[in-house]
Amino acid sequence: MKIAVLGTGMVGNAIATASTGNLDFVRSLGANEVIDYRATRFEDAARDIDVVFDGVGGDTLERSWALLKPGGKVVTVATQSESRVEPRVRDAFMLVRVDGSQLAEIAKLIDAGEFRVFVEKIFSLSEPREAYAHAQRGKMRGKVALRVIQQ
Repeated sequence: MKIAVLGTGMVGNAIATASTGNLDFVRSLGANEVIDYRATRFEDAARDIDVVFDGVGGDTLERSWALLKPGGKVVTVATQSESRVEPRVRDAFMLVRVDGSQLAEIAKLIDAGEFRVFVEKIFSLSEPREAYAHAQRGKMRGKVALRVIQQ
């Protein structure tokens, strides 16, 4: 199965896109092939994809349809599809709820090294505005976090 992952660092057995400075980083996450989206249009470098995972939306989502082989799927987490005229679009709804047992299981996976977390920068709990401003700049390799417990 060929999977294209567009605009995200989550990769497995996949073709992924990244900027020049992140090519090796994305390869280290497990991408079989990484396309420098600043140098090459991904639709010129990939074909017959089973699943496209889009984390960008907009023009990237529109261009993703051309990658699919017959029966292929596009999954996006970056946009609503209600105004789309694409006949292959089906909506799904995802509900997120707090679940302590799931969070504990995720913590075990992180501790075991089976799930990697990338933190761009940690701010103190008294710096939420600064943390938000940092996150709004974009182009990060990880998440912005607030430290709840003082060390």
